[in-house]
Amino acid sequence: MSIPGAIRRLATERGEAAILSGVLLLAGVLIPLMFLIPLYARIELAQVDAQQAATSAVRSAVHAPNAAAANTAASTALARERAATSVPLTLSLAGTYARGQAMTANVTTTVPIGTLPFLGHFGTITIHAHASAPVDRYRSILEGSE
Repeated sequence: MSIPGAIRRLATERGEAAILSGVLLLAGVLIPLMFLIPLYARIELAQVDAQQAATSAVRSAVHAPNAAAANTAASTALARERAATSVPLTLSLAGTYARGQAMTANVTTTVPIGTLPFLGHFGTITIHAHASAPVDRYRSILEGSE
């Protein structure tokens, strides 16, 4: 086969290049999407876990008999939530434990973005959740705690 004949033959073969470029374009879109969907799921799961932990901690705190027991009850509730999830949860309790006052629980957690072989972790996303609850205005509180 002569060189001009080979060039003419290659010029007529257009379908294979279109298929190959379509596959490469599709792979360029789908491969990053394969990593983003599980990351989004981990972030949403961590958000739900943090919000549930904050709600549970503040409810336990406002039902405690005194201020010292409120901190202990909130920490115990957070420990229960930590046992049920795989994300690390950190609690800070704010507010005044007194009749008619509100208490707020702030829970923070981090989600790793991803890991690569030989490089390790390459970033984290920090998630904050908070929940507030009032201390009942008519509840009896143990003496010396107000």
